[in-house]
Amino acid sequence: MRKLSLKALNDKTIAIALGIFTLLVLVLTAPQIGLTWDEPAYIAASESYFSWFGEIFSSPRQAFSPDTIDHYWAANHEHPPLDKIWSGLVWGAARLIFDDLLAHRLGNIVLAAVLVPLVYLFVSENFSRLAGFAASIILLSLPRFFFHAHLAALDVPAAAAVFIVVVVFWKTKDQTGWKPTVILGVVWGLAVAAKINAVFVMPVLILWALIFQRETRLFGRLAAASGIAFAIFVVSWPWLYTQPIVRLVEYVRWITVDHWQIGQYYLGRFHIPPPWHFPFVIGLAVTPVFVLLFFLAGITRTLRQSDNRPAGVLLALNSLMPLLALSIGQSMVYDNERLFMPAFVFIAALAGIGVDWAVKGVTDWSTEKGKPKLAYPATVLLLGLAVLPKLISAARLYPHWLSYYSGTVGGLRGASELGLETTYWCETYTEALPYLNEYAQPGDIVWVDPWSHDVIVYYQQHGQLRNDLNVAVPQMTSSILGDDANLVQADYKQADIIVLQYRQTSTAEGGASWPILVWLIGRDPELRYEFQSVPLIEVYHNP
Repeated sequence: MRKLSLKALNDKTIAIALGIFTLLVLVLTAPQIGLTWDEPAYIAASESYFSWFGEIFSSPRQAFSPDTIDHYWAANHEHPPLDKIWSGLVWGAARLIFDDLLAHRLGNIVLAAVLVPLVYLFVSENFSRLAGFAASIILLSLPRFFFHAHLAALDVPAAAAVFIVVVVFWKTKDQTGWKPTVILGVVWGLAVAAKINAVFVMPVLILWALIFQRETRLFGRLAAASGIAFAIFVVSWPWLYTQPIVRLVEYVRWITVDHWQIGQYYLGRFHIPPPWHFPFVIGLAVTPVFVLLFFLAGITRTLRQSDNRPAGVLLALNSLMPLLALSIGQSMVYDNERLFMPAFVFIAALAGIGVDWAVKGVTDWSTEKGKPKLAYPATVLLLGLAVLPKLISAARLYPHWLSYYSGTVGGLRGASELGLETTYWCETYTEALPYLNEYAQPGDIVWVDPWSHDVIVYYQQHGQLRNDLNVAVPQMTSSILGDDANLVQADYKQADIIVLQYRQTSTAEGGASWPILVWLIGRDPELRYEFQSVPLIEVYHNP
């Protein structure tokens, strides 16, 4: 019987297998992934946008009236709509089979299941099958990326969109005619309509063209594609239809100067904003050690080998751009690594190239030494180093991968001692739900991280938390999930139960709830969930 190997399969077969594998793994692990802070807003928006498409079929003229557009598209109009449209359409069908949260997440899970094989195809075509396979497996097994790949959020879709733009540019850069320009413009416009971060891909393409292909034709294509992209962006967003200029200006102001400030706990202090090196330190802290080493090897290989250099530099520039955009920009929005998800895709691609280079080096060495049989186990060992250490760490931490830190900082305990955030985004609230359901008294007020109340409301609406409990909010407000939420204006002193996630951005001095640390002195939690002796979440009773 012939052994099954990469050589025995064609690239499309391998890509399809990787896509199916990714889809299955994400779906199977999704039930344990707690709802995150941003998801309720995107869930509400996707349902609202989905309902608007129903209006088009039932009453098309009415659907485009200003009042109807405002009614359906006001939800989460702070962000472009494309991923929420996609998620809503998938949810509309998937809710017939899956529970509500998985149905809302399934659209983005599918995008991740497209991204992983696309990484394989791009890297294998330009380097080798082994490089492509290693890159795709490394990407999927990055603990922080793997966590975000489950969510009904915008960050992994943005990563997928950016990578698709880069692939389209690479494949069409030498073509002539108007079709490649239109295709690139449409794809880039759709990427920006998924998340505005995709605008940063164009400066990378221009810089690459300046380095490797100084052709007037190519610069003209990029300029024309930018105009097409802008048109696609506007057309894709019905919220803009009624007052296009006013709302475009409002949106631009929102993403530049009017966005609410979100601070960040970093190196033991609360910052607004954190220093320029924040994204680089966090990137190093959450990327596994061997992946970093293979990433550096991949960059070295592509710089040393002239035939690999253009593709390698394109990958390297895109791996740095999301970090640079945060570092030198004026952003007031952070939350650790989530805003530079696109960087991890290109880091994984270069790490796969580094694995392939190391394997070739070992193979050549073993052949020279007259021991060619060493090549196979060496290949397995190198692939294992790229994947297994982080899988072992992630398995122990499952499902709280927002607390994953690599050996570069000594894991979660080392990161905590260094002054990095223990967790964020409320996904650990799932650990508190059983306790609340069993021990809370009817009518109790539950205090959670300020402005995270929609997470608790969602759990109540879907039967995971008793509906006779009230949720404290800093000031009286409504829930984006509906008017039936049990919200009460109260602070932690007035609450009956305090659920404290160890998000130091909130509890550090200067954060939204930092006085609670004084209140906690001398009190013992009723429930504590920890990892490596570092608490992730605690529950307290207020006597």
